[in-house]
Amino acid sequence: MWLIDLDRPPEGAAMTLGAADVARARDYVSRADGARFAAGRAWLRVILGRYLDADPSRLEFGTSLAGRPGLAGKDAGTIHFSLSRSADRGLIAVSCSPVGADIELVRARTGLADLITSRFGAAEARCIAQGCGGSPLRGFYRHWTAKEAYLKATGRGLAGLRRTELSCGAPPVMNVGGYAAASTVSLLDAGRDCAATIFGGPVTRFQAAPQ
Repeated sequence: MWLIDLDRPPEGAAMTLGAADVARARDYVSRADGARFAAGRAWLRVILGRYLDADPSRLEFGTSLAGRPGLAGKDAGTIHFSLSRSADRGLIAVSCSPVGADIELVRARTGLADLITSRFGAAEARCIAQGCGGSPLRGFYRHWTAKEAYLKATGRGLAGLRRTELSCGAPPVMNVGGYAAASTVSLLDAGRDCAATIFGGPVTRFQAAPQ
């Protein structure tokens, strides 16, 4: 798992990006947001290139039938990845099997009570109210990132949020439709102002991006 500073792109970042990456970066209204998107894509290419011993600029990407982003072309199916961004932070997970990553900057937001009512089950709402993760606000983001990571790993859309519930036990478990999901839930320490979760294989390494 790689923790990324999106305000510090890798050396030669512009040379690694594909035409689609550049076009999407230009679509952002905010130049800073576009630059952070481009940095995230550049870091993803650099990191995957190291795993595959490949030129980052030549990597091809596509979308699986389940809706998950993945490698295409000759590298299709070799490794799986998930990229998440929030403000100036990024999180990249790389795995031999489908994986989901989500990172969120912990910040106050309006309508939080209504969001919890509409997207969380009763057990989760109680857990959040009791301050799992250190406070009700951090508890909300802990549960939210767990749901997002699961949905990214499985390719399910946001409509599936209400059917997924995080049980903050030891170990934590993601329950889907009343049944425990088989894959590992890793609630990560990504800094005091961030919440992050990986859904997939167990976390074996968690480090900063290479320089």
